[in-house]
Order: sequence, then structure tokens, then C-alpha cells
Amino acid sequence: MKFRDGKFKIVQLTDLHWVESDSYKLKNDSTCHLIREVIRIEDPDLVVLTGDVVVSWNAKKGWEKLTKIFWETQTPFVVTFGNHDEETDMNNAQILDYLCTRPYNLTYDAEKGLSGSGNCMLTVRSSDAASEKWVLYFFDSHNNTKDRSFGYYDWIKHDQIEWYRKSSSLVTARNKRILPSLAFFHIPLPEHETARWTCREFGEKQEGVCAPSVNTGLYSSFIEKRDVIGVFVGHDHNNDYMVDLDGNITLAYGRKTGYPSAYNETLSRGVRVINLHENESVFDTYIRDLKGTYFHYQFEQKNKGSNIPRFSGSFVQEFLVTNWDDERWNQEMDMLKEAGMKYLIYAPALLVDEKGKTTTNYPSALTKKQGSRTLEKCLQSAQKNGIKVFVGLNFNERWWKVDYDAHWLLEQMEVGNKVADELVALYKEKYPDAMHGWYWVWEVDNLNCMTSERQSILAEALNMNLNHLSEIAPGMPLMLSPFMNYKVGGNAEEYGKMWTNVFAQTDFRPGDIFAPQDCVGAGGLNLDNLWEWFSSLKKAVNTKPGLKFWGNVETFDQRFWTSAPLERVQKQLEIVNGYVGNLICFAYNHYNSPFVVNPAYHQAYLQYCRTGCLPIMDIPERVKSAAVRKVAKGIEVSWIPDEVKAVDGYSIYRDGQLIMKLQIRDGQLPRTFVDAEGTIDNAYEVAVYNVIGKESAKVKAE
Repeated sequence: MKFRDGKFKIVQLTDLHWVESDSYKLKNDSTCHLIREVIRIEDPDLVVLTGDVVVSWNAKKGWEKLTKIFWETQTPFVVTFGNHDEETDMNNAQILDYLCTRPYNLTYDAEKGLSGSGNCMLTVRSSDAASEKWVLYFFDSHNNTKDRSFGYYDWIKHDQIEWYRKSSSLVTARNKRILPSLAFFHIPLPEHETARWTCREFGEKQEGVCAPSVNTGLYSSFIEKRDVIGVFVGHDHNNDYMVDLDGNITLAYGRKTGYPSAYNETLSRGVRVINLHENESVFDTYIRDLKGTYFHYQFEQKNKGSNIPRFSGSFVQEFLVTNWDDERWNQEMDMLKEAGMKYLIYAPALLVDEKGKTTTNYPSALTKKQGSRTLEKCLQSAQKNGIKVFVGLNFNERWWKVDYDAHWLLEQMEVGNKVADELVALYKEKYPDAMHGWYWVWEVDNLNCMTSERQSILAEALNMNLNHLSEIAPGMPLMLSPFMNYKVGGNAEEYGKMWTNVFAQTDFRPGDIFAPQDCVGAGGLNLDNLWEWFSSLKKAVNTKPGLKFWGNVETFDQRFWTSAPLERVQKQLEIVNGYVGNLICFAYNHYNSPFVVNPAYHQAYLQYCRTGCLPIMDIPERVKSAAVRKVAKGIEVSWIPDEVKAVDGYSIYRDGQLIMKLQIRDGQLPRTFVDAEGTIDNAYEVAVYNVIGKESAKVKAE
């Protein structure tokens, strides 16, 4: 099996409950019709049947009719056995023997002696078949327990788990990296229920989870090996939900496919579709029946399967990129890829400044002045380099004054919809992969939207954009990135309740993204209280099924608009990572790019991504000497550096208090600083700091 143009499609059929009898002919015919239609529409590379397929006597005849569909449509298929497949005139071993005689069957026994039948593994190779890209594991989840003191349903055995662990290690060693993987079986794990206690499910849950009472640790093995990122089961006919465990792993049901009913069944018959991405630990999935598709969702593995928290994308602002040509854009995109990132958030497309002047970074009919084409340069380079862009809509700087009314805000949303219309017409077809999502530029805080009235207005504004974007570009997720300040406004618990109320009134779709700023760089939060606010916001997100929770880590120090020391950034990553499914930053391009600041930031971050540890750096050498003199604009402090190769900048102290940090920018090393508020009577000191955050001894300016 291999990818086709970067995609590999799996269709999961489950619980056909085929009864080989004349009285069931119409229902069986309906089941066959559904399968044929799905194969015609979806053109899958593989069909997986996750158990309870043929459940009556004359089982061989039923299997013959079903497998004939795959023969005639030339569709490869795999079967995992359910608790009812063996309640026929064939046991699972006999069924597997028969399946092995059928064209397009890929089911087999990976090892003799393993508990159950059909435990096996398949790999999916690259489009050119040169390398392995994904692994698919199939397990027999068995039948019922013989001793009811251990519950009703049996469990996946330790020898099966050991087979998986050994296979996983061999695949990793063979490829010298962990390959993303999926697992399929019939009876759900206990975690299909308990996962819902920490991350909200979405999809249909209309009955309880019928899992084994005994937990043998398969789920924990998936987490430890870090390869299986999706588990797909059947068994419970009125469930088709999935739970995204914050980008670590997804637990999902298929949709019951067979028309014969085993009990009171509420869902239309259908299938689950899973699309794998060739070069990413990412899959798209949705439910399909004969009327359409539902619950579209993209799962992205957190931190690339590593235990090391890392950035997957960055914001970039207009003032930085205004004069970039194609070569400079490509240079920056290469840098992002080297750092393991695939997202860029570029906002806004239309800006109204404090004086009411409107500018755009694309040709727009919404302003008299011809807009620049920087957005298209970004999209063009992103398309070429495999970077996905969230395009910011509109913003009006009057927002910061908080002197607007609801009517004004809703007018701004109408402008945003017009911006989206223009951008889709201009760029979506031209740059389909790069134009990935939308960014809602309006930053909400914990001070100005704390009343129920303000929250209703905010929800109405969001819905105006959400509903329009769903119509014109339904596959593009919307991201928003609010902020908070513990010194003003509501506390962490109150802010979480605020968003819970807003979410209850908004039309966010599965896959939309709530990515609050961690506010450490701006001083709104600190390393001690960061966890409290993200914990509260996590609870709020869990009330909105399918809404993704990301973290926006600030890599700057707003006091001086310098790059944050990497030791601080690492701590931010580690704290926020515990609550979110993905990490982005504000802003790698501005504060960590080797083409903007000291290249040591980028090199140190790359080492951190490889090893989990920042490089060991000595305390910088202090300056040789420092001097102070009165000048027209204040007090000038100057210094003579010593060793400069490990230097990122200089800290200036007045009477023992830090008043300025000066940083290397564009290769220029600062040598002087003028303090407009100082006097000749103040005592000044200069220290040297590096990218990690270590600082030399202070030298007094004489």
C-alpha cells in the first residue's frame, strides 16, 4: 500500500450484523448498496471492517457476498473480529482461513500463537514507494469473558500488547524515527469513556461505553511508544464520537454500517472516513452516510510525537515583512521548516488606524488606495515551501479605546466578511494549501468583556464571521488569540466562566482554534500563575466539543521589546504544554529568526528540539570598562566590550534597578545608551547577557 498524491484514504465499516437469511435479504441488500456507494464516492485505498460482520449460521455464504464487493471494486480490505463473529458456524480462525483465499484481503496472523485471530500490521509507503510513512495495527478484541466475575466483555491480552510493542520498536529502529500509526479493533477501551472526563467528545454519544472491566494497558503502551495517534472501534451502535486527547491520541468510534438492528438503534447507517497525510503525523476524519458528511475534524499529533514541547508555528507582522522580496520570504520559510514549524499567522489583511485611515496588504476594493501585495508574496512562498498560513481578517485600532458600541463592532464584522470574500476570490484556488485558515484579529481580554451583555455582543460578532466563513470556505478553521492580565479585571476562574458563556452562544465548528496568549512576555501573567489561567481556560474549552485548545507563547520581553531569554521560554513551553494540544508563538520571526536577531537563539532552539535541553553556556565576560557623561538628551552610558562571540546584548542599571536591555539586531552590537530620565548623580552599571539568560557581573560606569 502507498500514498497517492500525498493522501491515503481509509474507510471504516463496523457492525454490519449480517444475517444470512431470506428474511434479512432487504437489509443485507441495503448494507451492500451503502458499501458500494461509499466506495464509489470515496475511492478508498483501504477498507477496514471492525468486527461483528457476519453474525449468523451459513456464515461462509455471508462472507462470500460481502468480500465479493471488494473483489468487484478492487478494494483492499482488512477485518478485525468482534464479539459476535464467532457466534456462528465458523470460528475466527476458520473465517481468517477463508478470508486469506479471497482477492484483496490483507488480513493475516502476524505471529503464530498470539491470542485471537487476525492480529496483524500493515505499513503504508510513500507515494514513490521508497520509504515507510504510516503503520496500521489490527487487533482481535475477543468475545465475552468465561468468568463473569471479571465483567462481561473480554480484553486484549498481554501477548498481543507485547507483539505490538515489539513491532513498534522494530519499525522505529528500521526507519530511525517514530512512524505515526493507527489501531483498529472492535470493543472499545475503558479509556473511550474515561478520556471524556478530561477532553470533551464530539459526534454522537447516545449510549454507554461497553468496554472490558479489566484494563490490560494497551492504551498506556500507545502513549509510551508515541506512535499510535488514533484508535478506531465499533461495538456500540449508537456512538460515533471521538475524543482528541490534546494532540496526544484520538479515541474514536466508527458509524454503524449494517442495516440489521441488534437493539434500538438511533443513527443512520454510515461509515467513518480517515485521510492520512503523507509527511505529517496528521489525519482528517469524518462520518459519511448516504445523505452527506458530518463531524469533520483534523487531528495533529502534539510536539511531533516528542515529549519535548515545541512550536508548530509563529505570528509575523506587516512592519517586518513590508520590504521582503521572494528570496527573503523563502529564506524565512526555510528557517521555519528547520525549526519544525508549519504554520504562519499573518494579520491583519485590512487595517484601520487610529486616524481612520484604511490600508490593506492585498489589492482590495474596500479602500481607495491600492493595497500592497505582501500577503500574496507570503502565500506564494508558503505554497512553495509547504507552510500553512492563517490569514488575519480586518482590524480597527478603535478597538483598543473600548469606546465602541455593539452596532460599530458588528459593522466591523461585516467588513471582515467582505475581506474574506475578496481573499477567497483572489487566493484560495491559486494557493490552496498555503491558504489554510483564518485569524480573528480582535484580541479579547479579562477586563472589558466580563458582563453578560458584553459577552452576548462578542458572541454575536464572532457568529457573524463564523457563519459567513462556513459558507465561503468551510474547510478553513478560524483561530482567535485572547489575552489576560492578572493585575486587572476578572481572575482566572472568572475569565474561564466568561469564555464558557461565550462558547455556549457561538457557532464554533470542530477544528476551530482557541489559542490564548500566555502573556508572560507582556507581563500580564508570570511563570507562577500561568498554570492557573490555562487550567481555567481548558475547562471552558471542554464545554465546546471539537474546539481545539492551543497555546500562544510569547517569546519577547515587552519592557524593552527584546527577545526573551530562552530559559524563560522553555519554562513557558513546559507549563502551557500541559493544557493544550499545540503550541505557537509570538513571534519567532521577530524575536528568534537568525536573519533578525542573534543567530544563537535559533541554534539553541534547534538543539533544544533535538535533545530537550538548551545548550550549556558560560556566564558572559563582563565589559572591559564603562563610562558615563551628560549629553543634551540626558545621561549617556557607553562601554567597551570584551569577548563578544557569546554576547546577545547589554543590561543597563540605574541605582541598582534594571532600566534597559539592548540587544543585537541585524548584526549591530550596541555600545551606548542615553537615559533621558537620569542625572549625573545616578549610579550606572552595565552587564552582559546571552541568549539563554545568563548575565555577567555588573561594571560601574565611571
